[in-house]
Amino acid sequence: MEKTIFIKNKFAMCALVTFGALSIASPAIAGVDLVSQSGWETSISGSLPVFLVASDHDDSEKAFRVQSGFNPANINFHVVAPKSNSGITVSGHFQVDTHLQGSGTQNSGLFESRVANIQLSGDFGTFVAGKDFGVFNSSAIGDLASQRGVGWLGGGADTANATGGRIGTGYVYANFNPQVKYISPSMGGLSIKVAIVNPEEPQDASVETDSPRIEGQLNYKMRSGNGSLELWSGVFQQSVNVIGENSFNYDMQGIDVGAHIDLGSFGLTVSYTDTTGIGADGLYGGSINDADVDATQWYVEADYVFGKNTIGVSYGEGSQDAREAVGSKGLAAVGNVDNKLSMLFVNHQMTPQFRLIGELQDYQSSVQNDYTAIVVGFQFDF
Repeated sequence: MEKTIFIKNKFAMCALVTFGALSIASPAIAGVDLVSQSGWETSISGSLPVFLVASDHDDSEKAFRVQSGFNPANINFHVVAPKSNSGITVSGHFQVDTHLQGSGTQNSGLFESRVANIQLSGDFGTFVAGKDFGVFNSSAIGDLASQRGVGWLGGGADTANATGGRIGTGYVYANFNPQVKYISPSMGGLSIKVAIVNPEEPQDASVETDSPRIEGQLNYKMRSGNGSLELWSGVFQQSVNVIGENSFNYDMQGIDVGAHIDLGSFGLTVSYTDTTGIGADGLYGGSINDADVDATQWYVEADYVFGKNTIGVSYGEGSQDAREAVGSKGLAAVGNVDNKLSMLFVNHQMTPQFRLIGELQDYQSSVQNDYTAIVVGFQFDF
């Protein structure tokens, strides 16, 4: 049976089209929503970021690349069912991502799905089941410098796929994993997120993970006059059982605190994260040699907005403490590691959908090649 669909868009007059079933409209109509007479809704959105990166790597090479930034190109599909008599709204959300890759993999055709979940929403809040962005450190990742730009070139001169942002020089990567999550409604500015998440597994040993990773976060937001304040704090915990001749158990766990303040045109973000079982690279489960490692991530960012422009400076570090080898566990000795990333950045919002981006960065590390980079980019949002 045919369904009558109404196209709602701020750039176009309402139009009437007939479909045999709900379908996605042409991407030429930006931000289009389709709504059926029976109450079904579907929409698409996404972004296309492109960056030109000139970098100079100590003891390595100089390079020029056209590549992805911290976020790959993505398209998002949203389908919302008619609201039930109980007041519950059920929706499905899908994201497909592709990368502008390094010099050796231009034609690999890599696509991935970072988001695929069902959401149940109502006065009680929202339940999310499926693949979605993580909870722990998720507010810290909202910094302007790396979230809108490039940040750490994790693969050096030949970085492929998305870049590292401030992973390892400011925060632990929240990652996109299958999970079940609850998000509370705002209660006087206070909201809660709690999730059980697929556990991460180190790839350099035989391990068992018979329990999920638990992640939680509190956020508080308030506005006053021409200013606003956001505070957050989060925790996570995951157990790992290493099996084999030198079997042992250990926990990955952490806590973070942070704040973002806007006063008129000025903004300031500070974030601090402390973890055990995760090294200075800021990645979950990278190696069982991180089993007893204590690490910290922190950054400070200041920005100023004038007209359509944003300028800012950002500095952050990731570090871990040395320890001796634990012979009974068969682990290698781990030394001190320090990673530091400084960034100057500028954004110009040429149109509501098109942004120009500039970035200067200096990266220093005790375990990787230092480098400097000049970045020019642009992003189309729809």
